[in-house]
Amino acid sequence: MSAVADHVVPLIMRQAVELRAQAVEGLFVQAGQSAQQVQQDLLTRLRAADTEAALSRFDELFARGPDGLWRLRPGKVDTANAPTLYLHHGPNGPDESTRVRAAVSYDLLRERGPALVPPFFSAYMDFVEDGLMVYARGVDWGSGATADASNADYPTMRGADPQRNSERRIFWTPVYFDEQAKAWMVSVIQPLDWQGRWVGTVGHDLSIETLLDAVVASRDQEGVQLILSAEGDLISHPELRERIAAANGQLQVASLKDPLLAQVHRMVLDAHADRGAGLSADGTQWIAWSRIRGPNWYQIYLMPQSRVDGLVMWGMLGLCAIGLLGLMPVLWSMRRRVNTLVVRPLQRLTEAVDTLGQGQTPNPVALGTEDELGRLARAFDGMVSELVQKRAMAAAHAQALQTEVDERRQYMVSLEEERARLFALLGAMNLGILFVTAENQVTYCNPAFLTIWRIQGDEAAFVGRAASDIFQAVGHGPTSLAALARHAQEALMAPGLSSRYEMDVGDGQTLLLTSHPVHDSDKRYIGRLWIHEDVTRERQTAAQLIYLAERDALTGLYNRRRFEDELQRFFRGSERQERQGALLFFDLDEFKAINDTFGHRTGDSVLVRVGSDVQALVRQTETLCRLGGDEFAVLMPHASVEDARRLAERIVRAISQGPFCIEGQSLRLTTSLGIALAPQHASNAEDLVAHADAAMYQAKHLGKNCWSVYRPDHHASQEMITRLAWNDRISRAIEHDLLRLHYQGVYDAATGELAHLEVLIRMVDESDSTQLIAPRQFIGYAEKSGKILEIDRWVARKSIAMLGALPQLPALAINISARSFDDPSLPAYIAAQLQAAGVAPQRLLVELTETSAVSDLRDAERFIDALHRTGCQVCLDDFGTGFASFAYLKHLKVDVLKIDGLFIRNLTREHDNQVFVRAIIDVARGLGRRTVAEFVESQEIWDMLKTLGVDMVQGYHLDQPQAEHPALAAPPA
Repeated sequence: MSAVADHVVPLIMRQAVELRAQAVEGLFVQAGQSAQQVQQDLLTRLRAADTEAALSRFDELFARGPDGLWRLRPGKVDTANAPTLYLHHGPNGPDESTRVRAAVSYDLLRERGPALVPPFFSAYMDFVEDGLMVYARGVDWGSGATADASNADYPTMRGADPQRNSERRIFWTPVYFDEQAKAWMVSVIQPLDWQGRWVGTVGHDLSIETLLDAVVASRDQEGVQLILSAEGDLISHPELRERIAAANGQLQVASLKDPLLAQVHRMVLDAHADRGAGLSADGTQWIAWSRIRGPNWYQIYLMPQSRVDGLVMWGMLGLCAIGLLGLMPVLWSMRRRVNTLVVRPLQRLTEAVDTLGQGQTPNPVALGTEDELGRLARAFDGMVSELVQKRAMAAAHAQALQTEVDERRQYMVSLEEERARLFALLGAMNLGILFVTAENQVTYCNPAFLTIWRIQGDEAAFVGRAASDIFQAVGHGPTSLAALARHAQEALMAPGLSSRYEMDVGDGQTLLLTSHPVHDSDKRYIGRLWIHEDVTRERQTAAQLIYLAERDALTGLYNRRRFEDELQRFFRGSERQERQGALLFFDLDEFKAINDTFGHRTGDSVLVRVGSDVQALVRQTETLCRLGGDEFAVLMPHASVEDARRLAERIVRAISQGPFCIEGQSLRLTTSLGIALAPQHASNAEDLVAHADAAMYQAKHLGKNCWSVYRPDHHASQEMITRLAWNDRISRAIEHDLLRLHYQGVYDAATGELAHLEVLIRMVDESDSTQLIAPRQFIGYAEKSGKILEIDRWVARKSIAMLGALPQLPALAINISARSFDDPSLPAYIAAQLQAAGVAPQRLLVELTETSAVSDLRDAERFIDALHRTGCQVCLDDFGTGFASFAYLKHLKVDVLKIDGLFIRNLTREHDNQVFVRAIIDVARGLGRRTVAEFVESQEIWDMLKTLGVDMVQGYHLDQPQAEHPALAAPPA
């Protein structure tokens, strides 16, 4: 019987352990294959990914939290259907490679995760940049991670490091206890390399709780079930579960000093076989093992030799009993014993096998005996239990697949809805839209396309037809059709390029034709998009804007900007070939008296009449401009001196002989006109203007109502010499940065606190750099020459830069000349400087003198409105000097009135001044304006102004203009 036992026992044990190992390893093999498939799919998507789209997708999905970790945006977290993320990568965010991988792996795990979990616990991707993308149903790995979370020392990352795994093999991690899942896990890991470097891993976590529980349950059976790794780690043992847990699933057999376990490990390694059975070296235990593929574990079954000896002993005792009791009782007893111990258990096992073969779940056999049939029954029950679990996982997997199918169906429905919305949008657009395929067949056109080209019929009638069919139906005439066909042919000859073409289809209608190639996700050309737009109104508006930019708003004549452009164009043409020409300057004699006597509305009508009369005398090749106020100029290219004299005589005569009826009175105007010739009198625009201006004043000195040709000998007068000298000095000052800013405080009249600073300009004397030249000496000449425009911009730029450099500085007030009214781009220039310096517009106050504003009231109104649109405040300086100052306030929407110092100097001694100042303050307060009194030179004047109710005061009693004003000092740190 001992010999029989030595042959039967290892066979039974080997069969039992193989059945259990095969029941376990199916899930591991499936996990390894799945990890490799996910890795291949991820690499395929990364290679095909559009970098810009992936980066945009990353920004849509993820955001950096206050603790520095990148996670899903809160609105995107859906643990049932999508993965979560935590990612470390510096204060500037992840680099391009990391963001692309994060976006692509998110979409992959969102699609695959629900189908893989279960049967696996999770599917995930590690980042070498210290981050983890995980899909585990119902678990938010991202929010569960703290700022200290890191995967840098995970076994997954250590095992995937090219220094440890140069062959990039798939591998299994040691057993570990997952804190979030509260379960024992093992992971299968596939290293991930992309673009020539290691970027992370792809893997699955598998719960092995059922496997461990099955081993622990074997402690009540005869023999011991355990699981051992090839490296000698004890994965599960019914009596060492606590020690295995304490070692985090990596309890080495060698550390236990257990001779039996050491013999088991040695016997398995020495056999070099996946399965086997035999007696231990010391003869105390029967050992059977079978390899579990995947993690490379071994299912081991131990049966003590003493148990086998006991069975043999009982067999021998039975034989003796038979001999003693006789053959019949023995046979009867053996029959019943065989029936109880063998036949009935085999019948139960057979019934269970039949039930299992029919696809049903049999009841547990549960023999309750400790013999081989009992152990076989328990092994069968364990196998059935595991098979039921696998069936449940397969059902869950099928359910997950069905869920994915339902989601894809819903996705297709949403795509159809999106397509319907897109077609509705295209159909509602005013742009003509046409899609054609690579074979030049129409796939879509909207109603606007048919309307623009006057095509009869429904857009659906052209779908599927050649694009030439729809072009042949154009209703604009053969010329337009030929141009359209030519443009279409040119676009088709370069299918990979966009094209743009503008064409006039008659009746003043202009169409803009653009076409763009369309490519699929693989960059293959699949067709072309045509966009046709009616831009007639835009072109008309652009032409109108050009007209307004070059025309004087009052007279409709060309303005100063167009005059300067024409003058520069004339001299550029003279450089290429010698040309001669003439410039005529004229203004109306005593025109200010008309404005002051009859009002500006009458003055405007006079200017319009003069402009119309002179325009009738000017040829088409000559340019008539209104320079501002009552000043006009005529540029005559290709004109001789005789031509200029004849035109000048006609202009002077036409103005003087044309009666003007004003308020029932017949008035006659006169004009003074100056002529300067090129190249006789000047070789550049600046000198020609100066000489024409000088000739005009020469005409005034001759008695007005006449014209004069510029005469250099008459130009030698002290006034002309001074004017030209100052023009030259001003040009050098601007060129060599010889202008300086001084500042004088404007104070709150009631409290004495600084309200703002007025910016005043000075010029450094070239002959003595320690001396400064006051503005009254050079501003007038700068206004005459036009240099004041450059000075105004210089002051604005420097002042705004000062405000930007000194945030504590109060508001600054800058002075703008009347000549700048003709520069419509100055408000936009100021706004751009404020934005570039980061200065609030409310910190800049623009001052205009009353005399300059009312001399050209309409231009002043437009200029003030433009300044208000920038956000700046506007102040009217020297208020009260005009004949009808209060009437001007109706038109000039200023914020502050600065009372002329003429009324302030002797305020305490002249009662009339007091009455006038009180009236200004009352009117300003009623209109919502603030007031400033300048030239406050004593405490008595200040006290009286406070009594009268002025808002702010300025003058030498408070402080003097200075370059280093105390308000400019930075506050102490």
